[in-house]
Amino acid sequence: MPQMSSYKLPCGSKNYFPEKIDYFTRKGKFILFPSYSTKRKIGYIISPKQKGVDIIVQGPPQDIVNLYQSISLEENEIRDENGVFIYKEAQTKEEFEQVFEKFVSQSNQI
Repeated sequence: MPQMSSYKLPCGSKNYFPEKIDYFTRKGKFILFPSYSTKRKIGYIISPKQKGVDIIVQGPPQDIVNLYQSISLEENEIRDENGVFIYKEAQTKEEFEQVFEKFVSQSNQI
């Protein structure tokens, strides 16, 4: 069974992502993925880092889905026994920062 990494959301919910994402992060990749809290029924866009995660934006789940889909980065997926995990990846820090700048301005409208 593939390994999973855990992270906590502000509400205290514990969520998971494939350990392969940690590997990509250690190799210098810049990753974004959507997440959801069942406790608060709120969505998040998460960016893993070397230790822990950054919560890029939070909001109503449908707004987060729409925002995530609007991000102009390549979407990838990891398929394993745990299911399908989708994420978007920037090839460079500059590309990630450009998207992040647009992201922040869009998220202020949520």
